[in-house]
Amino acid sequence: MKRANAPEQTVQRIYEAIVNKNEKALAKELNMDGEQDSRAILSCLASQGLPAFNEKMQQAAGNVYRNGNPQTIRHEDGQDILKFTLDKKLGIYKVVNVGLVDMKLGTTKNGLSGSSENRFPIELLKENAVYSTNWRDGNTLFHLYVATTENLPGLEADEDASIESSYALFLAKENEKQGVLQKGVIPSILKKEDIHEWKLESRRFLGFIDNETSLALWTLENGSMSQVQFDGQPSLPLVDGQVKLIEDKYLQTYESAHGKEGWTFKTWVWNPDQLQFHHLHSESYTNDRPYGVETGQHKTELWNEYEAYYDTFPQFTFTKQSAELLKDGMLLHTDVQLGMSIQDVLQMLPDPYDQDYYNGGIYYAFPGGRTFFYAELSGEVTYVTLSGSSLTNNQEELLEILGTPEREGYDEMNDEYYYSYNFGQNQLRVDRKKDGRIVSLWLSKRPN
Repeated sequence: MKRANAPEQTVQRIYEAIVNKNEKALAKELNMDGEQDSRAILSCLASQGLPAFNEKMQQAAGNVYRNGNPQTIRHEDGQDILKFTLDKKLGIYKVVNVGLVDMKLGTTKNGLSGSSENRFPIELLKENAVYSTNWRDGNTLFHLYVATTENLPGLEADEDASIESSYALFLAKENEKQGVLQKGVIPSILKKEDIHEWKLESRRFLGFIDNETSLALWTLENGSMSQVQFDGQPSLPLVDGQVKLIEDKYLQTYESAHGKEGWTFKTWVWNPDQLQFHHLHSESYTNDRPYGVETGQHKTELWNEYEAYYDTFPQFTFTKQSAELLKDGMLLHTDVQLGMSIQDVLQMLPDPYDQDYYNGGIYYAFPGGRTFFYAELSGEVTYVTLSGSSLTNNQEELLEILGTPEREGYDEMNDEYYYSYNFGQNQLRVDRKKDGRIVSLWLSKRPN
């Protein structure tokens, strides 16, 4: 029966066994049951940068304890070593259980080095590379190669791969003479222009677009390349090979609406702990809504024409602090303020996708449902507006924060209800549909 300790005990005992070179204690903590050579295992683990390796174990055990998802730690050469899983003691207390991952043994008996057949000289990889790049992880520089496999003799297929590919991904540390084959499958028909690099915050992604119909992503994690999942799936459907990464957190695609004429935009949010994008929001433009198909067509044209444009989705949350900003002429954001020069706005937000007139006023429209009206003569911002579809708040949450309105009514022309609030010298109007859906927020100066 496998032992199970609290997370901090698990990590501390493994670390102490490595530092003290105690084979027996290590075998006990890793539930080895005499099946593997504890001396080789100890030698492998001791070869890691121990403070960093201890931190990896702490993080893995903590993540398992918090969310219940298994976590795997990899050797510096890219091979999996330890797997942390959630266990129960007496059916009540959550505890972390750790064991060795099943490993392919290399040329040394019971060693943990990668299989020699899956290591190739750097010069050979360079000769067969269709794409190469350098990534840095902390203080370590890695070389990545996407290489054709036909001239790589003895290449072992990935046991988890159900599709054969004529390309493979290899990773090598700076100054290493060999690159290690990375797990996963990349498209079998590949051109250099089908390979892309993206970045979200400090996280980098290597992306492969297969025949403009699907996207697969890899990222560097614990010294090896891991394939990113999309709610458990290894790839994401695309139209014309188009995908956008937004504001260091989101990913958006669009596709034909299923079973209907029209378009659907899908937005995904990045979860760094699970190396996954989770589906956040879908918005369909079909004949189920007035002018839905025409609106969807227009939005896809904007989406493809303007790099910064994306279809709005719930990403901004109105809070009590947001209500305080209204007094200073700001709506959610501290960058644009009533009365400031529209030229200053364009300096701060340089990617408007539209400039036009509406209801007698001239405006610039920006991604994320943000629109700024300004006076033509003075150039001063007169309205700061936000689309309701950009808010995470529903009607009840928003009205609870705003309190009792000074005025409310019904706009017959737009078939919308409205609420009006005063905040110092400014006023906020909230428009909503009969079903409670928030249409827009309008912030302006109060009339004299």
